[in-house]
Amino acid sequence: MKMKLVVGVACVFAVVVKTAAAACAGMGLGFVDPMVGTEGRGSEYGGMMPMTGVPFGAMHLVPVTRTNAVGRTSFNALDKNLLGFCLTRQPAIWMGEFGPVRIWLDKPLAIESIEAHPWQTTVKAGGRTYELAATAHGALIRSDDPALGAVLADEGVTTERTARVSTEPIPNFACRWSKRRNGKLLAVGVSLISEENAQRHRPTGSDEAFDAIVSDSIAKWDYFFGRLSIDAPERVKKIFYTGLYHALLYPRDLSEEGRYYSAVDDKVHEGPGFSCFSLWDTYRSEHPLLTLVAPERAGAMCQSLVDMYKWGGWLPIWPNPGYTGVMIGDPAAIVLSEAYVKGIKGFDVQDAFAACLKNADVPQPDDMLRNWLDMGRDEPGCPETRGGLTWYLSHGYVAHDKTVESVSRTLDYSLADASIAKFAAALGRKDEARRFASRAKNYTNLWCAAERCFLPKASDGTWENLEKPVHHGHAYTETDRWSARWCVPHDVDGLVALMGGAETFERELDKFFETGFYKVDAVGNSSVHGNETCHHVAYLYNRIGRHGKTCRRVRDILTRCYSDSRRGFDGNEDCGAMSAWYVLSALGLYPLDPASGYYEIGSPIVRGATLQLGSPGAMRTLEVRVDNYAPDRWLVRRATLNGVELKDWRVKHADLVCGGELVFEMAEGNVDEAFEG
Repeated sequence: MKMKLVVGVACVFAVVVKTAAAACAGMGLGFVDPMVGTEGRGSEYGGMMPMTGVPFGAMHLVPVTRTNAVGRTSFNALDKNLLGFCLTRQPAIWMGEFGPVRIWLDKPLAIESIEAHPWQTTVKAGGRTYELAATAHGALIRSDDPALGAVLADEGVTTERTARVSTEPIPNFACRWSKRRNGKLLAVGVSLISEENAQRHRPTGSDEAFDAIVSDSIAKWDYFFGRLSIDAPERVKKIFYTGLYHALLYPRDLSEEGRYYSAVDDKVHEGPGFSCFSLWDTYRSEHPLLTLVAPERAGAMCQSLVDMYKWGGWLPIWPNPGYTGVMIGDPAAIVLSEAYVKGIKGFDVQDAFAACLKNADVPQPDDMLRNWLDMGRDEPGCPETRGGLTWYLSHGYVAHDKTVESVSRTLDYSLADASIAKFAAALGRKDEARRFASRAKNYTNLWCAAERCFLPKASDGTWENLEKPVHHGHAYTETDRWSARWCVPHDVDGLVALMGGAETFERELDKFFETGFYKVDAVGNSSVHGNETCHHVAYLYNRIGRHGKTCRRVRDILTRCYSDSRRGFDGNEDCGAMSAWYVLSALGLYPLDPASGYYEIGSPIVRGATLQLGSPGAMRTLEVRVDNYAPDRWLVRRATLNGVELKDWRVKHADLVCGGELVFEMAEGNVDEAFEG
């Protein structure tokens, strides 16, 4: 009788899962292809893995085709053999792993097929079948391979951290695992807190448990996918929804039953515990997208940033899981400022503002003694702070003979200062608002009128020679002097004035797109779009009244720089940054200056969309309608929100989340003529 009951329950679960999966096939979730962005040489491609699990999972389960390292993920679709499986936390191809648990096969097996979905992945290799399912802290693999998991101990601990830079020891960091094999099912639980948690997170090794995990994963993905539905050609749907899947993978929620391990101070705390923030990349599109589709999580993410300041003394730039010293700027200040300006709840606003002030006003004690070499290589384990801030405060720019990447640092600090000014204004802190609005103009101190671009300047006020640098190497971060010219999204009017007026600005921007934007590199990337510094550039035309050119350039990027192939798109995903750009731009929206609370109007590539905006319990529906749609029509003649024309080609976040109808009227006829005129 007991056996019959178990079989009956298993059948019910199987029917439920199959029904749910079938329903997904006709919805947005069914268009997701986790294999997009998994194929490429070297590291200059999407850099993704077919991750199975849940949104913002502390870990995901992936097939292993190679040993991962900095610049290399555990899976590449070009590989022919399956080596095993990994419970991975690696957030991006250029950032390292921490606390992985690898389940090696007894020998490599030739891959026959991979059917990947966010909720379940099935790999057939060497005549064997492996079905993967995962929770936020556990994995379950169903297989006819009797040796699966044999080389992994039942209980264990790993302190592996293949960080991008060598970091100081973290004495209490450890990932514990607990493994059990039951027939065809291998169950593994992991925890950064305790052995007991690892055991608690280990799924039950049964068919019922497997089906339940799959069903729960589908429900968790659909929770967010149900907020955003589009009508579009199938290719667009596949890129769009796969992009949404990528964006919802990060940052990782490391919390375990209301507690989390913080590598910043090497202790366990209560509260939300998000990590793996690639903030320099993600402040531009990823976090703005999350304020729309996951606002209740956005608040907890902000609190996690604030907690890093509280536990470690500084806001982070690239925590993985603690400070790494990677990248530049002060992007956490932009994310926090944007969240408050947009009305995001769930984080300590006063502590957030205090954190922004400290990072902006207080240099590191050894700031003047360090070069702040790229990736923190001059001092492992350094806090992620404004390197060269001393010079920025005293000179109004980062001195290139004292600090590397000086031009990009100056531009990034100016943008962060502009964001803090908006944060202060929203708080009613008028003095700070004026002070930081003034500092936001510091970018002008590196404008070289003779060369018509931003150039490095020494501490004595003389220009550095880029061809023969006097002291340190490059002055720019993932850009050059020509694309860095556009890195002033917070003060386009000021940049226009520096260039000599709107006509010159437009002419130079045209030249950039015609000669500098689409460059094929050694590994096949077709543009500079793969580096986030250029993500906003197409939308600059809006600010000089040339919306038609924004439409044309945006549509070109949407169609030329993204695909539904396994290669995916130009450049690395960078924790959702690339995909979030596509999702927002496909809807006709983009946050040129995130903390402004506005989105620029672009050129929607969808026929229409329905967005559920706001926090649960206070949702509003926004219908996006594209009148006179045709696949090759890119010019928007008119845009309205609830009947009111958006004459300046931008829309306020606060107005969008109230719901209603956003209408784009596409132009007919000779669009090239409209582009020129």
